[in-house]
Amino acid sequence: MSVQQEINRVLNAFQKISIQDFVQISNFHETSGFYNHEEEDKIGIKGHFITSPEISSLFGIALFNQFFNKNPGIKKVHLLELGPGNGYLTYDIIEQMNNNGIEILSTTFLEKSSYFTKQLQKFNKLPNFSIISDINDFSIEDEFIVFIYSNEFLDAFGHKQYIYKNNKFSEIFITKEKNRYLLSALSSIPSDYIKKDFEFIVFKENDILEHSSLIDFFIQNLHSKINKFFFTTNDYGYSRKSSLRALREHKKINLFESFEGVDYSFSVDFSRLKKLFYPHNSEIVSQSDFIKKYTSSFFNNSTDVKNKIIKDLLTGSEDGQMGLVFKNFNVKNYE
Repeated sequence: MSVQQEINRVLNAFQKISIQDFVQISNFHETSGFYNHEEEDKIGIKGHFITSPEISSLFGIALFNQFFNKNPGIKKVHLLELGPGNGYLTYDIIEQMNNNGIEILSTTFLEKSSYFTKQLQKFNKLPNFSIISDINDFSIEDEFIVFIYSNEFLDAFGHKQYIYKNNKFSEIFITKEKNRYLLSALSSIPSDYIKKDFEFIVFKENDILEHSSLIDFFIQNLHSKINKFFFTTNDYGYSRKSSLRALREHKKINLFESFEGVDYSFSVDFSRLKKLFYPHNSEIVSQSDFIKKYTSSFFNNSTDVKNKIIKDLLTGSEDGQMGLVFKNFNVKNYE
């Protein structure tokens, strides 16, 4: 069954579908969802998008240096990458661990995409290596720190969208009339709960709130499964407007322009993440500051044209460039 057929099946049954469910089906449908559909390439020049680890190992070096800076003298660690894709980031992390004499007790990928799970079989020769599809399947028996890292992972989770009007929230649904797909704002039962849960934000008329209960549950399960962890992730930062993006073959397309082979993503609400990890102290910085701080020697000493291009790609601060649009969030739950 195609993505569009599955969407239509839901619409025929319920006359509406939430943005969250629409994105979950589009991205993760068992056979035809973007992350499970078989094709030659998903990431790279011939694929649909390129992420920081594919641009340069500089990104992995920065993540390692951040971890090492906040855990001086560490000798043993478990690695857990969330949404590894092709696995390039973990290659770079392992190299830095080996160069600094840190023993890797286990390496785990959390990957629910059947397509990428096949790509990751090349890591099978690593000792104590595993691939899991659910955080609840992660288990370690000792008390060593788990280094949890990811890039553009949380943005693939489905989010519900709410619009703030007349002092209340209405949920935005997808509906269908005469073969036309529409966005419709409908009364939302949990409006008062939403206002209470996000009381730290002052909402203005027509503001859009994007909220993923899936991310909430994921972080809650992470807390319950892992005793000691350092968590760091990079992703698009969110403001109070719709951030839903549809990408196909490196090009942004309009919603409903195509249903097959489309990667849907959202910007991440880092303020919400801070709340989910409370009372542990977390930090949010721009990707530009993150890369410059944790690969300072590269920035100070490297001047050739190729490296300048890499710098500009990862830390560019003009509108729409990674440097300011992307944020780094990091937190540890131990002293």
